[in-house]
Amino acid sequence: MKILFTGGGGAGNEAIYFILKDIYDVYFADADINSINPLIPLNHRHTIPMADDPKFTEEVEKICKQLSIDILIPGVDEELVLLSKLKSVDVMLPDINYVNNMLDKYTCNQMLIDLNIDAPATTLISDYKNNHWSHFPCIAKPRSGRGSKDVYVIESAEQVNAYLSLTGINKDDAILQEKIIGVEYTVLVAADSEENLHAIIPVKVNSKKGITISAITEHNIIIEDACKKIHNLIPTKGCYNIQLILTNSGRAIPFEINPRISTTFCMGLKSGIDPIDIYSHKHKLKKLLRYKAGLKLQRYWFNNFG
Repeated sequence: MKILFTGGGGAGNEAIYFILKDIYDVYFADADINSINPLIPLNHRHTIPMADDPKFTEEVEKICKQLSIDILIPGVDEELVLLSKLKSVDVMLPDINYVNNMLDKYTCNQMLIDLNIDAPATTLISDYKNNHWSHFPCIAKPRSGRGSKDVYVIESAEQVNAYLSLTGINKDDAILQEKIIGVEYTVLVAADSEENLHAIIPVKVNSKKGITISAITEHNIIIEDACKKIHNLIPTKGCYNIQLILTNSGRAIPFEINPRISTTFCMGLKSGIDPIDIYSHKHKLKKLLRYKAGLKLQRYWFNNFG
């Protein structure tokens, strides 16, 4: 099969290429072709417009047609809704309602709470006074966003307006979220095209700076059960990512769900799980697939001189 990943300049893509190149014909696209790792062959790197360009979907479809792409795998939040509507190529994404709901961090949180899933207290900044918000210190962040952009710890109510002034975000477009103390995990969840769950891979985050820098896969029944519950209550197709905190008391608390592959997708592949195969084949399973625990990731800067 021929596979096209967008967000080709993201971390982990050269690993994805080398892990998958003997299984699939793998291509990468980005608005800045120079951001795609040069270890990936030039004929496997392609330029596409930014998601806000009126010709974005048209150009992506054109590349898919030229390369005879079988499965398109978007990797950038701003592209997801647009590409989920394509009919000319199979897009490995959750369904459109799921994508819309999870891209909105406030809506995502309210869905989890309404389903009695253990989740952090969250309020819109525009409502926090009416809600008698008392969870200071807390996390302030945009309702939509990625890469930890404009995410800050707010120590007191006096800092809320300063946060809005600093970031320029409208108070209806930002949230305050309870700060949960514990260990962060980023979890790959893989389902087939009929929403059947096949794999859950907890990745313990050791170091993070916008993206995960250092991490290790881990068998953890508490996290697996929590993510299985989430999928069963909010089923969807494709591969997505749950970010959660595991507290010292054993609570697994999801604080975000990203309706796309994450930068640790390569760890899932390296641990023995292939979400592309899962998505494209409807295997009958009695239990979740096993993966390699103790697999370590350490990212380094790569310098290339032209």
